[in-house]
Amino acid sequence: MGGDFQSRTLWVWILYAPMNRRHFLRQSLDLRLTQRLALTPSLLQKIELLQLNKLELQEMLNQELMQNPILEEVFEAPHDPRMDTELRDGPPAEAPADGERDSFDEIDFRYFFDEYLDSGYRTREVEDPDRPGFEAFLSRAPSLSDHLEWQLGLSDIPTRLAGIARHIIGNLNEDGYLLAGLDELAEAAGATVAEVEEALAVVQAMDPIGVGARNLRECLLLQLDNFELGDTLERRIVDDCLPLLERRRYKEIAAHTGAAFEEVLEAVEAIRRLIPRPGQKYNSAAPSYVEPEVTIVKVDGEFIVLPNDDGMPQLRLSPAYRELLKSNGINGETRTFLKEKFRAAVDLLRSVGQRKQTIYRVCVAIVNRQREFLEHGMSHLRPMLIKDVASELGVHSSTISRVVTNKYVDTPQGVMELRKFFTMGVESPSGEELSIVQVKLKIKSIIEGENKNKPYSDNQIGQILRRDNIFITRRTVAKYREQMQITGSRERKLEYLV
Repeated sequence: MGGDFQSRTLWVWILYAPMNRRHFLRQSLDLRLTQRLALTPSLLQKIELLQLNKLELQEMLNQELMQNPILEEVFEAPHDPRMDTELRDGPPAEAPADGERDSFDEIDFRYFFDEYLDSGYRTREVEDPDRPGFEAFLSRAPSLSDHLEWQLGLSDIPTRLAGIARHIIGNLNEDGYLLAGLDELAEAAGATVAEVEEALAVVQAMDPIGVGARNLRECLLLQLDNFELGDTLERRIVDDCLPLLERRRYKEIAAHTGAAFEEVLEAVEAIRRLIPRPGQKYNSAAPSYVEPEVTIVKVDGEFIVLPNDDGMPQLRLSPAYRELLKSNGINGETRTFLKEKFRAAVDLLRSVGQRKQTIYRVCVAIVNRQREFLEHGMSHLRPMLIKDVASELGVHSSTISRVVTNKYVDTPQGVMELRKFFTMGVESPSGEELSIVQVKLKIKSIIEGENKNKPYSDNQIGQILRRDNIFITRRTVAKYREQMQITGSRERKLEYLV
């Protein structure tokens, strides 16, 4: 009976299935008002170009020059002023086919038929043949950052935590050590210190083991924990006797730990197999070349920003192809192809021009805020935040972040990465702000001038700083000291005795 009931039930469902389908698949109109961000190809190209440094941009433009016949490179000395008169009204408009118009007819081509950059440049015939080739830095193995980002992309951690982890990855040096403090990272990521600590644990669990450590001791301890040597003599030596280990004071280590001398030697042999600089595995042995985007020079007492266009391909639209497009001797398929290539070329030149303008505006903002640094050097670097410059220029903070990453500027104080200008500050009771770089330099100066027999403790360094109206806690002093890879007072005293 049970089987007969199931059969009849299935039969009833089949009978009424068409009715159900008609009910659920009926057509209807639904009007909604929503807001969403549409990343058009043009916008994506602008973002991509902003992330490239000068050398990478040169390579990208060379590739576009080979792929797009509409683009041509200018080698002659250029710009005939008469062309401005001829092109003032733009080229004759193309007669739209069949009474239709498209976006191509709305492009104002007069800005793209001459050089899109300044006329003062060196042609390729007179370039220095000893310039480094692009292959030296573009064809490369994955960097430490690439390797960590790849692992982060494969993880299933929450999106917010992944964003904080990317801030941490961006603050690792080439050895894999974390340069920024947790408080600074929390401020930059808009997160709490607890969230930063959680994200740091995620990064420290990645390959290579030991990455994300804040000092050598933490780096070695992370590796020992990974090898399940958490409660061993090796860990006690690294945790408590690292200065003695660095000076090979094995007998003193044995006395301090209560272990036999032979056991200490075996433990030291195991510690030697650890990697003190885990990030070096992903650093290419080949030298990396940088080329400044702009040059800051002092003229008549004022600092000015000069774009550095040396070696940059000078591109413009091909007038010959424009004339071909206006003629009636090409078929529809060829006309469509040329229109698409013209659109792509115009978008590229606009994006390159906007990139150049954005970098210039950021550098002008830096010059206005960092005049003391340009005059006197690193000890006069003022606090400056990305969000402040973004607010001044009316752009998003992520735009400024892309501009300053992996871009260099030639200043009177040497070639610097733009990102180095942005640093947190410490405010004194009088309202004066000092950058963290200045505070670190003061701490380093205090330690260099200390009595070798009685090195200053972190608390004493904090008291000395207070005399200069720099009020930071003992913990902050220790953090900055460790970031400069300066040992504590006890370790320094031992070092002085050697």
